[in-house]
Amino acid sequence: MSRRAIAFLVLFTTVGIACFGWLALSLYEAETDAIDRGFRSRVNQQVTLFEREVLLHLEILHALKPGFETAPTVDYEQFDRLTRNVLKRSPALQALAWAPRVSRSELEPFQARLAAEQPGFQLTERNGGGDIKPVDPRDWYLPVAYIQPLATNSAAVGFDLASEQRRLAASIEARRTGKLVATAGVRLVQEPANQRGFLVFMPLYHGEPSNLTERLQQHYAYLNGVFRVGELFRQSIGVTVSKNVLLRVLDRTEGEPEELFASADPGLERWNREFTYVQPLADIAGRDWVIEAMPSNQYLQLRRGSLPILVFLAGLVLLGMLNVYVVVTLRHNRELNATKDQLERISLTDSLTGLANRRHFDEFLETEWKRARRQGNRLSLIMIDIDHFKQYNDEYGHPAGDHCLEQVAQALDSVVGRSTDLVARYGGEEFALVLPDTDDATGVAEACREAVESLRIPHEYSRVADIITISAGVYTVERPESGMTAESITEKADEALYQAKERGRNQVVTVARSSGFKSEKPVKTQGG
Repeated sequence: MSRRAIAFLVLFTTVGIACFGWLALSLYEAETDAIDRGFRSRVNQQVTLFEREVLLHLEILHALKPGFETAPTVDYEQFDRLTRNVLKRSPALQALAWAPRVSRSELEPFQARLAAEQPGFQLTERNGGGDIKPVDPRDWYLPVAYIQPLATNSAAVGFDLASEQRRLAASIEARRTGKLVATAGVRLVQEPANQRGFLVFMPLYHGEPSNLTERLQQHYAYLNGVFRVGELFRQSIGVTVSKNVLLRVLDRTEGEPEELFASADPGLERWNREFTYVQPLADIAGRDWVIEAMPSNQYLQLRRGSLPILVFLAGLVLLGMLNVYVVVTLRHNRELNATKDQLERISLTDSLTGLANRRHFDEFLETEWKRARRQGNRLSLIMIDIDHFKQYNDEYGHPAGDHCLEQVAQALDSVVGRSTDLVARYGGEEFALVLPDTDDATGVAEACREAVESLRIPHEYSRVADIITISAGVYTVERPESGMTAESITEKADEALYQAKERGRNQVVTVARSSGFKSEKPVKTQGG
């Protein structure tokens, strides 16, 4: 086997392996995209369920608000009556509390009244070490007067919510806007160490304030709800969460995301962080919450198929068989290759435009001319030239020129719909249409001109228009006679094309003969 054949086999095998490798990789990537889309779709459904659950629980505070605002005073018995049944029906609601706004001058009688209802009542706050101590003097306080269920939240009774900066900020925003405002996450002793809850302030007003001034003047207390994020998660989507999917509820209101809940330990190496998907939730009482989802490596492996590997292995087997076939048949295909080379040399197709080439045109015109003479039929020839194409090539470059020729060729080919017609690239930017037995060759030429014009190919260097245009010369012989030749038809069509160029281009000029060359009809001009 020759060195050339060996080099061919090596190249063929290398390219084949590369192609099948590319195909296998493409299938793998397509499979990965499908897994990712399925994963995101599933997460989106779960996000919708969780979001709906959270917003429904926030509506509880809206439902309770009228009961508190319409009462002249709030005592423990009334608070217990309004909140007890709500807590029984809502496991995610850890506590409901009522916290009035108390000024420094009102503090002593307020503590005395609450101590009469709840012996030992005292306003408290936490010191820097986290220990409980009596409140420091300040202009006003937000003590937790009543809370349910009391048994699990008795330590919160009397705690001044205004003593903690983030809760104070949330309470001020709620008072100013009249809307629900949530705090950042708070640690709940009932939940695992990595789970949190959040506190929501519902401002209560005397009457119905309509602006900021009235809200500040008529505000008197807050209805607070403490919600378990973990329980909200379990009630909404906990059952549907796979052990191979990590879902985290994050609060990113204050910049660095704060984890409120995680369905599993996010520190494990089993999670594939390249597939991390973050989906924002609706406004949660003024907080910017998102759900971050990550699949495990096992989740991805369970959803992968073996098709990419099978395709690659099958490709290797096929390449091996083809190599054997090539080696066996190489000695017998030299004659076939010689024949193939000869066919390629006499090919009748223009390699750039895909139209008939000049050789095909000459043979076709000669054949149709002889047929028209035998049958006495009409024969038309259209010669077409792209206007100022040299300037186009010079200014836009030869690659752009080639692309322009391809587009023009397609436009011309689209106009001619009969299988008996021929569209050819005559040479350079010149095209020719042979139309046997055509009633309106001028109309065809005009349609070609309009089709090219409709391409809207920019040509700012043309002196005819700012787009690519063509000029066309049409020559029609009604009844061919023996004195005429195919070459003479080409010459007359060329003359008509020359006239179209002389008259300003971007137009059609037609020359028709009733028979032979003896009686030329008037020239008809269109376009421009």
